[in-house]
Amino acid sequence: MLYLFMQKLLIILLLATTVIISNIPDVFGAEESAKITNEDAQNALKEVIPDLKIIDVRPAKIQGLWEIAVEAKGQKGIIYLDSSRNFAVFGSVIDVKTKTNLTQERTSELNKVDVSTIPLDDALVVGDKDAKYRVIVFDDPD
Repeated sequence: MLYLFMQKLLIILLLATTVIISNIPDVFGAEESAKITNEDAQNALKEVIPDLKIIDVRPAKIQGLWEIAVEAKGQKGIIYLDSSRNFAVFGSVIDVKTKTNLTQERTSELNKVDVSTIPLDDALVVGDKDAKYRVIVFDDPD
């Protein structure tokens, strides 16, 4: 009889715990209501970096953080901002399982240059100008 009572009590406690936990807000989740726009990011970060230009905002791989692609003084990089817009993280995010630096990957993507857009009108060409592969060297004579 006591065993049956304990089983029922345990079931009631488990159900009550489930109801309580399901009603706790998702503190670490980037919910739709917590979506951060370029303007939100600009407003949150302007006190820290006044001349900051927001390039892109998207959810980060870490739940609850937003990845803010920025440009300041000609440099492009990544800043992470939490959904509450109260905390900014400057630094690298590493995927421990794959040992991949996610911040570096995204920064490289941001700083990629389309070589076909580089004007070569005044360039010194050595070798075949229509070669399959090209090496472009930048030099400052001053």
